[in-house]
Amino acid sequence: MKTRFHCFTRWPGRAARAVIVLLLAGCGGSGTDSNNPDNAVNNPASPVTISLTASPATINSGDTTTLTWSTSNATSCKASGAWSGDKPLAGSETSGSLVNTTNIFTLDCTGPLGRNSQSTLVTIANNSVNLGLDFPGSNGTINTMRFKFTNPLPAYPATYIWRAWPRQQNGYYTAFFWGNDDGGGTLNTFLWTSNGGADSYYGAHPYPDVPPDGSTHQWEISIEQQDFVNGPVVYNRWYTQALRVWVGSDGRKHHEFYWDLPNTDANHRVIRISDASWGNVNPPVPTLTWGDAPWNPGKEVWDGILRGIQIYTSALSLADILSEVRTPLSTAAGSASIWYLNLNPTPGDIADQSGKSHDPVWVGSERPAQWTGP
Repeated sequence: MKTRFHCFTRWPGRAARAVIVLLLAGCGGSGTDSNNPDNAVNNPASPVTISLTASPATINSGDTTTLTWSTSNATSCKASGAWSGDKPLAGSETSGSLVNTTNIFTLDCTGPLGRNSQSTLVTIANNSVNLGLDFPGSNGTINTMRFKFTNPLPAYPATYIWRAWPRQQNGYYTAFFWGNDDGGGTLNTFLWTSNGGADSYYGAHPYPDVPPDGSTHQWEISIEQQDFVNGPVVYNRWYTQALRVWVGSDGRKHHEFYWDLPNTDANHRVIRISDASWGNVNPPVPTLTWGDAPWNPGKEVWDGILRGIQIYTSALSLADILSEVRTPLSTAAGSASIWYLNLNPTPGDIADQSGKSHDPVWVGSERPAQWTGP
């Protein structure tokens, strides 16, 4: 069965021309890829292994939990996140009184052959309040409204999970981009190669059916100065979304955007497999940016709410993604590769709660409003 994709060639920030093409549902190839995260492990396991659990994993505000851990091939361990300090190679410890909505306990251990880390999540029961960042869209922004990670995770492999509530606006949106951002705020900021192109960038968000100012949208992967789309955007509703990327055994770069989880069928995903020549060179200033396009500040601002952000340094399997959506750090792969987590970001608190200290910074003085809801 074939799926129709609309591929739009777009130079970021300029008027676009649309080219409609037909792509197979596999979007770039068929057969088994030995590096597919659903078939094989992306990264070789560290010789250091860690088992870390919290019991109970759900508590009432002010209660404690008991951490139990064991290791192999480790010589030292250090705690971070909701606990701290040097830890023995195995043991049990009662936490302090916990009041935060999410509490992540991370154990990082080192041995003669390398290091590894493991995390576990403890949540507060009956917490019916969710928080998020309510962006006003391009018409509600003067200069720019975005936050960024100036030392981002590598482009490949990676998994991004987030919750999005889009409102309708004309033109472009930005949920996030991994790409170049030298602060210049021009097209040259993003298209940095000697031939006037770009390498090593991607993003996932709505794209106008009639660019550049159309008022209806499709879900897209933005990459290779093109826009690969599949699936209409319905406004004023929640989406749970994930983008996973990895390098195949043939060097080609795989990008899969699941825009309405838990649906993972061909009608609810966008797939782009880039040539092996793509994505091999880092941009001059690699940056992970959320909320607005770094090359066109103020003109592609997200309109709606963003929250529930989870970022991993591996291409998680679909089964692991669905488990991580339900309960962050519930899988071994997710716990081992968590890079950033903030389920309830606010304008005053976008800090990393994963224990990895990958804190983003706001660009400029404009901030979204705080959203609070069930």
